[in-house]
Amino acid sequence: MASVIPTVTTACTSVQTVIDCLRPPASLRFTHVYYDDADPWAHVMAWISLAPQTLCIVYLTLIFSRREIETIVLFMGQLASEVANHLLKRILREERPKYGTVGDRDNLGYGLPSAHAQYMAFYTTYVCLWMFLRAHHFSAQKRTSRTIGLVSLTAIVSHSRVYLFYHTWKQVLLGLFVGTVLGTAWFVVCVAMRELGILDKILDSVPFRWFYVKDTSHYRSFVRDEFAQWSVGRISYLTYFSSQRFYVVERKLR
Repeated sequence: MASVIPTVTTACTSVQTVIDCLRPPASLRFTHVYYDDADPWAHVMAWISLAPQTLCIVYLTLIFSRREIETIVLFMGQLASEVANHLLKRILREERPKYGTVGDRDNLGYGLPSAHAQYMAFYTTYVCLWMFLRAHHFSAQKRTSRTIGLVSLTAIVSHSRVYLFYHTWKQVLLGLFVGTVLGTAWFVVCVAMRELGILDKILDSVPFRWFYVKDTSHYRSFVRDEFAQWSVGRISYLTYFSSQRFYVVERKLR
């Protein structure tokens, strides 16, 4: 009897090993999108639905390269909006659509409100308010064209979530509503922080001074200004280089 027990234990261990080997590997859901590969438009929609992930990369790139406080506070608000979406999903507990081609539904979580729609609505609302109320160096044409582009992108991303069967229209519309409300509220909070001098105190703190964080995005275009500085420096360099060549030629002629 005693010799049977190790044999059974060994067999159970072997079966468990086989089960572990057959278990599918985990998936990084940050960029994982299910779509019907027989539908070419679904492939396009899958790429479009990655817009929030792309914006995260843009956020981090701008924060490390430009060091603007406006980008930092916007990203903080975006993260707070994601936390709010997570909490709302746990409170409302509405399931995702039961139809379509989305696989592994049990690991996708709840669907109300749509995180993608809320993300894009928050970003679009804040940036549009900032352009019209804070970015005085923007022309009316630039404000209008960028607003149309942002609103269009938000609408397309929201539609992609329904097209790919990740959400219902109810879930997407609620996500747009929550994102718009939170984006507006966060913009008001940031304006109040600026008016009360809180942002100035943050900028004067040691960590922000170490990393050269500044607040210039509301009155200057870094692309235009850097191009102007490069143009002046280029002209100065070419002038100096030409004068040096003329001096060398003149010395040789003597």
